[in-house]
Amino acid sequence: MSRKQKKRNDRITTKVARISQTTVRNFSSLEIPEDAFLYLNKGLNFVESKTANKEDIVYDTKEFLRKLEWKAFFAANPKDDSFSDDIHADLRIRSRKHPENFSHPLFDDIKTRLLGFARNFVPEEPESNLTGRERRGKAWLLKMTKAESLFVTKADKGGATLIMDYQTVVECIERDLQNETNFTKSELSVDEMMTEVRGKVVEKTLDLLERNNISEKDKKLITGLNENNNLVQSPEFRPTIPYTYPLFKVHKLNEDQLHEKKIPPTRLVHATREGPLYRLEKWTKPYLTDVSRRFCGDEFLLDTPDLLEKIKELNQVEDFEKYGDKLQLFTLDVIALYPSIKIEFALESLKEALRKGELDPKLNTALYEFTELILNNAFIGFKGSAYSGKIGIPTGNCISRQVADNTLHHLMFDKIKPNIENLWDLILFWKRFIDDVFGVWRGTLRQFNLFVQKLNMLAKPFGIQFGDQQVDRSVNYLDVTLYLDDQNQIQYKLFTKETDARLYLQTNSFHPPHVFKSVVYSQMIRVIRRNSKDATCVQDLEKLKSDLARSGHSMGMMEELEPKATLRAIEMDMFGGQEKDGKSETSNKLIFSVKYFKELEELRKFVSSVEPDIKQLCGTDLQVTFAIRKQQSIGNVIVRNRTLSETKPEVTTDIGSRSQKCGKARCKTCPFLFEPSENITVNGEPLLLDFSLNCSDKNIIYIAQCTICSSLGQKLKDDTYFGQTMTPMHIRMNGHRSKFVIDERLLFEKSALSMHCFLAHKSQFSMEFFKLGIVKRVRPVDLDREEEKLIQKFRTNICGLNRIVVVR
Repeated sequence: MSRKQKKRNDRITTKVARISQTTVRNFSSLEIPEDAFLYLNKGLNFVESKTANKEDIVYDTKEFLRKLEWKAFFAANPKDDSFSDDIHADLRIRSRKHPENFSHPLFDDIKTRLLGFARNFVPEEPESNLTGRERRGKAWLLKMTKAESLFVTKADKGGATLIMDYQTVVECIERDLQNETNFTKSELSVDEMMTEVRGKVVEKTLDLLERNNISEKDKKLITGLNENNNLVQSPEFRPTIPYTYPLFKVHKLNEDQLHEKKIPPTRLVHATREGPLYRLEKWTKPYLTDVSRRFCGDEFLLDTPDLLEKIKELNQVEDFEKYGDKLQLFTLDVIALYPSIKIEFALESLKEALRKGELDPKLNTALYEFTELILNNAFIGFKGSAYSGKIGIPTGNCISRQVADNTLHHLMFDKIKPNIENLWDLILFWKRFIDDVFGVWRGTLRQFNLFVQKLNMLAKPFGIQFGDQQVDRSVNYLDVTLYLDDQNQIQYKLFTKETDARLYLQTNSFHPPHVFKSVVYSQMIRVIRRNSKDATCVQDLEKLKSDLARSGHSMGMMEELEPKATLRAIEMDMFGGQEKDGKSETSNKLIFSVKYFKELEELRKFVSSVEPDIKQLCGTDLQVTFAIRKQQSIGNVIVRNRTLSETKPEVTTDIGSRSQKCGKARCKTCPFLFEPSENITVNGEPLLLDFSLNCSDKNIIYIAQCTICSSLGQKLKDDTYFGQTMTPMHIRMNGHRSKFVIDERLLFEKSALSMHCFLAHKSQFSMEFFKLGIVKRVRPVDLDREEEKLIQKFRTNICGLNRIVVVR
């Protein structure tokens, strides 16, 4: 080995040693190669460079044009299509429809030009932003995580990436779920539980509709049932199984424990997004947010800037100097808040909050009964079994914060405060962010300890206990250190935990250029606003610049942005405002949503060239805006939280025994499925099927190929159809099969397969002439996109059955 190469290896070894003590911590029993540390040090938000996917761009362009078509339709047929005042705008059902009987030559011209650009666009392969060692580290981690030897996750706080033994993580979950004090294992399977909970949501919704507590619109938003109580065919109403995963509290460990690889304490997260209760939670959330903020009143804290504004006001109105050295600051923290809340008391607290609120009594009834249903029927699936909490509310539920805010306020001010008024009078200031309390104390240390002791004694019957209290002239709270100066004025400075990785988005990540400026700008504003003294602000800014420079951000850009950030922070302190920099929302925007790709600026320029025509078509006040979605990050590739709860399917290594057949005796689809040995081509291009799936799987893209037409010699054939289904494939095929009634035009016109047989070979009018297969399984919300991408890639909308128009 040359001296130069040895020096380079020594530098990398030194770098990896630093990484393993800061940004990437190994708690596994395995020796992790340096390459894996280097890869994970990029950060879980880092995006690897990727060539643009033409099919994706075409699909996004079509979606933009569909939205433009509706804007043009409403411009010609004025109607209020604004959702700016709709508190349930995020529950809107995404549509694939186009306006009926709408035609405009200017729109047709715009459509031709934009689609022409998207289809003729030739993407270039961007330069890789990973080194050879980082790519090898990625490959090793993928191999180990796929084999379920390792599990990569993010620390609970601080941003560090953790490497754990997979089995250790599973055991952490099992230990919690098997604690019979906290969880009950249902006798129902996960699928049965999903059906039961879904049925309860529908039953309660219809009941409240009948009692006139909610509207027909509310019913449809929550359940997807139309006026005839038939389910709308939309992926939004196809729930997925809620799952769980642990977050590891690395910040609770000291250096010795970290060195010894002691497994940190965990917080079990319930991932209920898109579960059977999710839409009901989303419908309830905005109302409960308003109720909880009104109920909590002055105690409520929104975030750190909200706290600092209140402290500034406090310094102006309170004469703290008269208390001298006796004045102290304190913090309190509820131990495991969400798992400790008793549902009965949470509902009692909600009832009290609703009673004191200003909502319509009928809506109050709906909110209470819906919340009761959510809390009593929340569950998670783990390895095929369903688990419900005996105590506590789910961590990760949409309404958990609102329920917790109401419960703690009712406990503190209605149950506890009246019983310790003499000690409560020693509190000069009390604010709470969920379970974290900050206050000002004018009593002695002995009195504070007595206060906490009595507080815990009175809270114990309700399942709540306070721990991690601080009382001193200086305390750490949220992300600031609060301290009393010589005049007993409360000052503050930025607080960073020792275990905070302080890792920012690296500048060679495959993100739009403006994102990196936004990172620097927003972080500078954050530091400036969290320092009340210039001296500490300067120190924290220097530290921030050093950390940003370590992530590749240039000192020149930082020097350029610092005065702008300072001015913006001053404006926000004077007039209020959010720390995220962004343009104000307008109701007349037309959004072009697209994944980031290297040549994005070419698309922007092309859209700008047709923007005058767009404004002429829809109105001059229309604003065309790009919403740039990021490509898959390292976290998306490596972190696999859902797999912890899934039952691992049996893997067949014998290729000859692999099949997409479900094996059920009466299945009419199994006999017509492609075999693994068959070579499938579509318009001359090979197509691979996923043989880990079978015809009982849902949310899949399938292929149907006419054996009569595929036997023809030519390269291009009208023989193939790509379709999608949210139901099991064999049920979808039964739907196609039911349309093969040659004497019923209203039936056979509803399937592209039966229409093809009628038009191409009427004498062989049968679904038995089709071979079937499953191409892939995707998330329900991605079915449209993935189907369209396959249609575009294999051109079955030009030469294939996807060009057949069917009657809906």
